[in-house]
Amino acid sequence: SSKHPGLRAMLESAKLTSEKLTAKDVGFILAPRLNACGRMGHAKLAVEMLTEAGPERCKHIAESLVKLNTERQKIERQIADEAVEMVIASGHDKPANRVIVVARENWHGGVIGIVASRLVRRFSKPAFVIAINGDGMGQCSGRSIPAFHMRDALAACGEYLVGFGGHAMAGGMRIQQDKIEAFTEAMLAFAAEHISDAQLAPQIAIDAEVTLSGLGYNVVSHLERLAPFGQGNQPPVVAVRDCQLLSEPRRMGRSGNVIGLQLGQNGTSMRAVGFGMGDVVDKLAGVKIVSVAGTPGLNTFNGRTNVELKLEDITWG
Repeated sequence: SSKHPGLRAMLESAKLTSEKLTAKDVGFILAPRLNACGRMGHAKLAVEMLTEAGPERCKHIAESLVKLNTERQKIERQIADEAVEMVIASGHDKPANRVIVVARENWHGGVIGIVASRLVRRFSKPAFVIAINGDGMGQCSGRSIPAFHMRDALAACGEYLVGFGGHAMAGGMRIQQDKIEAFTEAMLAFAAEHISDAQLAPQIAIDAEVTLSGLGYNVVSHLERLAPFGQGNQPPVVAVRDCQLLSEPRRMGRSGNVIGLQLGQNGTSMRAVGFGMGDVVDKLAGVKIVSVAGTPGLNTFNGRTNVELKLEDITWG
C-alpha cells in the first residue's frame, strides 16, 4: 500500500501490485533487484530511486534493475558452472580435502559470494571463490559451514593475504595472484585440523514426520503464519516416507537444475520441487517409491492455490 514512487515502480516492474506481499516476495524478488545494481555496477541507482527520483525516473530505474538482475543471474550461473568443474577437476570434492578454493581471471567480483554459497550447498564444505582482476589482485568471498569459523580461518592464513574480514559464516579477502597457491595449501591444512568427518556430513533438521494427507491447506496456511523465515527463524522441515512417483521426474528451469516430482500417498497427491537437484532426475530412472524431506508451502498459479513441497532431500531403495 506504500505510495513511495520508488517502491511503487519496483512493485509494478515485478508485477506484484495486485498481490499480498510475503517475506518470500521481498527476499527473493525485490531485494535481489535492489542488490543487482551494486553487484553489477554501482548502488547509486537504487539510492536515487529510493530517495530523490520522481515517478517517471523511478519507473526507468526499476526497469533497469530488472535487466541488471537478469544479467547478474546469467553471469552467476556461468561462474557457478565453471567453479563446479574446477572443484571436481582439482579434487577438492574428495573427502580428504575439507575446504574448497577456486580462482580464475575475469570472474565478476559482484557475484562470487553467491557462487561460494552455491558451492557450500553442493559440496557441504567451506568455499572460497577468488576473482582475479587485470593487475594480479584477487578479490575473494568465502562461505562456511557451522563447524568452521570463517574469520578465524582467514586469520590463521593471514600471512598470505593483503587484507581480510568477516564473521563465523562468511568472509572476504584480498590476495595477490602469486599467493593463491600457498594460501590454498595453508587453508587445506588448517581445515584438515579443524573439520572432522562428521562435521562434513550434510545434515537436515527434521521438525516432524508427516503424511501427504496431513499437509492440507489449513495446516500449511497456519505454518506460514510463522513467517517471516530466515537465518534466525528457519522454516519447518517435514519428512514424508514411502511416496509413489505418479509420473516421471522431470528437469525444470532454464538450466535444467530443478527437479519436479508428482508425489502420491494413499490417495493424496502433491507437487514437489527441488532447486539445485536436477541431476537427481537421472538417478531416479525406474524408481517407484521415494521418501522426501522438505518445507511445505502454498503456491498460487493461474488463480489456484495448492500445497507444494520445497525439497531438501530425496532417498530411495
